[in-house]
Amino acid sequence: MSRLARHSGTIEAVRQLLLTAAVLAAATAHSSDGPAATPGQFPAVAGYYEFFVYLPPGAEPVVAYAEQSCSGALISDKVILTAAHCTAFNYTEDIGTSGYYDRAWVTFDVTATANDFRCFLLTTGGPYTDMLEGDYACDPTTVTKPAPQFLPAAVTGRANDIPLAHGLTHPAFLRPTLRPDGRATRATHNLQLAQDVGVLILEQPVTDRDPLTIQPVGALNAVKGLVGTPIISVGYGLNWAKEFGEPPTRGIGPMTDLGGGNGVKRIASVGPLANVYANAVVPRQDVKKGDDTVCFGDSGSPMFLVRDGKIDTVISAVLSGATNWCQGSRDPYYRVDQQAAHEFVQCVLQNQDDVQAACRKCSAENAIGLCD
Repeated sequence: MSRLARHSGTIEAVRQLLLTAAVLAAATAHSSDGPAATPGQFPAVAGYYEFFVYLPPGAEPVVAYAEQSCSGALISDKVILTAAHCTAFNYTEDIGTSGYYDRAWVTFDVTATANDFRCFLLTTGGPYTDMLEGDYACDPTTVTKPAPQFLPAAVTGRANDIPLAHGLTHPAFLRPTLRPDGRATRATHNLQLAQDVGVLILEQPVTDRDPLTIQPVGALNAVKGLVGTPIISVGYGLNWAKEFGEPPTRGIGPMTDLGGGNGVKRIASVGPLANVYANAVVPRQDVKKGDDTVCFGDSGSPMFLVRDGKIDTVISAVLSGATNWCQGSRDPYYRVDQQAAHEFVQCVLQNQDDVQAACRKCSAENAIGLCD
């Protein structure tokens, strides 16, 4: 998920630092060049939007982003499956476990835009929404009609009594202790090896669409000819033209100040699987052969197998990362047919009606003191 820090007088310096880190570590969300989705296609796939505000000591709050950051999929009437590097981004790559306000929403509307989200935030009258100005201002003349619906994620914990709603992270994705600067550390920076799965728990159940299911434990091991099987990925991320060997001309992510994205759900046929590992699968995504690719904003997107020309709409994996300028760099997808994935997901599902219990029993956030 590509979201970079902007903080008081050091905003630009931190932004540039994290920009470099995001490119090198590639812990970023990704987007597709595939065709735009039409209503009725993959109705349980969601865009994951965040309103993130820095609270520097002794200074005015600073809006850092108010836009789509990742993607996900509904797996129960209240649980959205996404990537762990999305839910943990704020306290691993930004400023740590304190000093910010963070709320999250999801939408299933294929037409939702960042402007729609900002205009929606104004209607909530929530904290800091009066600061949505400048790059983050709502333009009421361009709001999509009918306006997309944004569903709030539940507050799972607090830092210094400030509510946090960025989701819950697989406990093995993080080390259980904080660094001296207050930031958490990923257990491994190699997303091909990481337990890169997280969830959002919604405040209210979704009743107008059917949740997707995930593959049973070991299911992908039983697929004959898995290497070479085509896959598709569905997400809300940034769309760029593919320019082989050259980076995009503007920015590296969906943020307003880095070039922007359209926020429209897209479907990417990312080619056949090229490699299968214990906890990841990697599609070819060879841009030279014209396959669609994924890019910033698509992290957490569900991956579906295509067998005998038919899409199997059971989630096999979620998009993790390691992209190289959104040009088909063999991004790994985290396998959700692993025992470790199932234990985490089942724990959350069993506690979805008590988000504090889900945080304490299931998540990495508990070990670093972020559960209520």
